[in-house]
Amino acid sequence: MTDISSLDPQTLATQMAGYDIQASQSAATKQQSSLTTQSNNLSKLKTALTTFRSSLASLNSTTQGMLVNSATTSQSTVATVTTTSQANRGTYSLSVSQLASAQQTAYTGLTDEMVKQASGSLTLAVQDKSISIDMGKLTSLADFADAVNQATDNPGVTASLIKTDGKVQLMLSSDESGIANALTLTTSQLDSQTAAALNQGVEISAAKDAKVSIGSLAFSSSSNKLDSLIEGVTINLQTVTAADTPLTLTVGTDTSGTQKNLQTFIDAYNSLRSVLDTQGSATGGNDGLVSSLNTELNSVIRGTANGFDMTRFGVTSDKDGKLTLNSDTLKTQLGKNPQSINQFFNSQGLLSTIDKSMNNYLSSSHGVLQSRQEVLDRQQSDITDRQTKITTRYNDAYNRYLTQFTKLKSAMQDMNNTLSSLLG
Repeated sequence: MTDISSLDPQTLATQMAGYDIQASQSAATKQQSSLTTQSNNLSKLKTALTTFRSSLASLNSTTQGMLVNSATTSQSTVATVTTTSQANRGTYSLSVSQLASAQQTAYTGLTDEMVKQASGSLTLAVQDKSISIDMGKLTSLADFADAVNQATDNPGVTASLIKTDGKVQLMLSSDESGIANALTLTTSQLDSQTAAALNQGVEISAAKDAKVSIGSLAFSSSSNKLDSLIEGVTINLQTVTAADTPLTLTVGTDTSGTQKNLQTFIDAYNSLRSVLDTQGSATGGNDGLVSSLNTELNSVIRGTANGFDMTRFGVTSDKDGKLTLNSDTLKTQLGKNPQSINQFFNSQGLLSTIDKSMNNYLSSSHGVLQSRQEVLDRQQSDITDRQTKITTRYNDAYNRYLTQFTKLKSAMQDMNNTLSSLLG
């Protein structure tokens, strides 16, 4: 008799079905592994390019370029000063005879009871904008303040309540300083009592323009923030200057800050190159893409912009494509022509060219990386479909083999039983 106790139809079916799909499964697994590597490398490349592009954004804004300027004043109490990359070196002598101020008026004669009894409308205007307050709907000074402050068409005025000697009083203030932003009240549509109270306001602060002169040139400004007087320089006035003691303002190049900005660019570029070197030596299927990007970056970096090249600022490339900085060369160039570094890197210069190049790769609508990702996605979809078919093929084969081996085991059991009865 044959020992059939070790015959396991499920084990045999699993083995035979596995043999049927072995070649197809091996090919699919290998392709999936390659695709996963390509996807991971593409993701790393996208992260590296995005990081590089983002690191350059602060060096190429509308107000700040590669050049860093600084400003010093002879009197720190008169004004605070900030500069942008666009400022030019120079010394300026400023006299400040008057600060800008916003109009503030208190209405000491207006009370809650008067507001409750008021009728008619009050018009508040600043420049060419105005609002009309229906006094007949109000019952207190607080209601009046809310009606002004919560008006959607408020022209630029704030109503507030102040308490002096236990008495609550209304104060109206222009939101902006300067003569042009003075507040006017039209009371002709009010009852006589309310009109009289509003026509007898106590001026706390008059609307004034700042008055400044540079030598014999006189200027006025509605604001104490002077951001167009000297290009690239913002002056925030704090007090007037004493007679015959003007404010001396000196704008100069911050060599250390400029070098730091340039080093930031160099470090970001070298970090990207390190990633590209790793990607280029990896078997990730992105070799052609990385090679193209390397060629493009090398061409841009070694090119000229607005009559300058990178070596003028002490930046050179080694045999591996990494950048290094000679600070002495940079200092010499900044001493000769500070704005030249902005002309090369900014002003539609190198950084703008690099950004456009990065956009060609990173654009979500037409970028090279997006196109490559779409190819990988299609390949992944094909592999998924193929794996589904392999699984179906395996299941069909398993069920077929299971049926066959189950029948075989049953037949062998019947045969053994017959032999046992015959041999008695």
